[in-house]
Amino acid sequence: MAVDAQTREQRLRKQAELQSLQLNLTSLRKQESSYISVDATIPDLLLRQISEQRQKIQQVEADLLALSDEPEPISGRDLYWEGCQAEQVGDYKKALKLYKKSARANYADAAAAGRSVRYRMRSEKAKKVAAGNRWATTVAAQTRGRLLAGTVAGVGLILTVLLVANGGTGSDTSLTGTITPTTTATATPAEVILILPDTATPRPSSTATHTPIATSTPTSTPTATPTLIITPTITITPTLRPAPQILEPKDGLVWNDGAIVFEFKRQDLAYDELYCLDTLRGFDYNLTENWSYPPLGSKRPAIPIEANVFRIARLQGMQCIVWTAAIGKETCNNLISESSEERIIGLPRPCTFK
Repeated sequence: MAVDAQTREQRLRKQAELQSLQLNLTSLRKQESSYISVDATIPDLLLRQISEQRQKIQQVEADLLALSDEPEPISGRDLYWEGCQAEQVGDYKKALKLYKKSARANYADAAAAGRSVRYRMRSEKAKKVAAGNRWATTVAAQTRGRLLAGTVAGVGLILTVLLVANGGTGSDTSLTGTITPTTTATATPAEVILILPDTATPRPSSTATHTPIATSTPTSTPTATPTLIITPTITITPTLRPAPQILEPKDGLVWNDGAIVFEFKRQDLAYDELYCLDTLRGFDYNLTENWSYPPLGSKRPAIPIEANVFRIARLQGMQCIVWTAAIGKETCNNLISESSEERIIGLPRPCTFK
């Protein structure tokens, strides 16, 4: 009887522990659902918490099964854990089928697990489509780049020909390069010897004038002046787009508890562009920044942040959180727009930086 009472007490403790774990998992699934509803990226921290909670539940259920005297038939619980194994190895179709069967048997987390698997399948399919579009865009960009380079080279060649042609029409010949001057020597005529007669000339004659013999001077060929060829350079200065318009939350919001959804006015974004919530920066009561949360991006104009993020900031002594928003290309580390004006969320009241 004492053994039976002890076993019963252990079973009751395990059942209470299992119920607590199931409630915690349900809370985590609600947070996951808030991200799925707006088609946002689920944080890795939340996914790890869900995985750890499921492992604890599986262990407690195994302990309960060991305390039972009679073997139980295959139930929704067994189908659920088979689906969990299929999900872990990436066989999402099998996992989804098993989760559906488990949900029909009323197992607690089966429906939420199936919803999570369906969302993961959609996300991976969207990534494959985006990768294909990115490849096509890259090929088109490379083709445009080659055409632009060819056009610039052709314009440079035409300008070079025109400059050389204009230089050749002047009085001096313009050559490109260095020309070594050459000296042409002219032969000097032989010396002329005058022979005078011994007797004077019968007729008086005027004094003879000596005519100097002209000696040719070597001439040098003028050195041609090199022609400077200027190739035009095309400079393209990128211009940033305007910052996204923010709808919620209002500036100066005082946070009490719960998740916050950052909403933006919808814009026509390209397939690889994202609405980006910039790094959340926390300031303490001395207005010193010593807390931050990494940037997040979403294809939809709504980015939810779970309540636990703000709870941690408050526990670490933050008085307020400052944030901005922008548009990113592929990731939020590559911003292609201006950042919005800084906005403040009070924890428990907004900071005053004046």
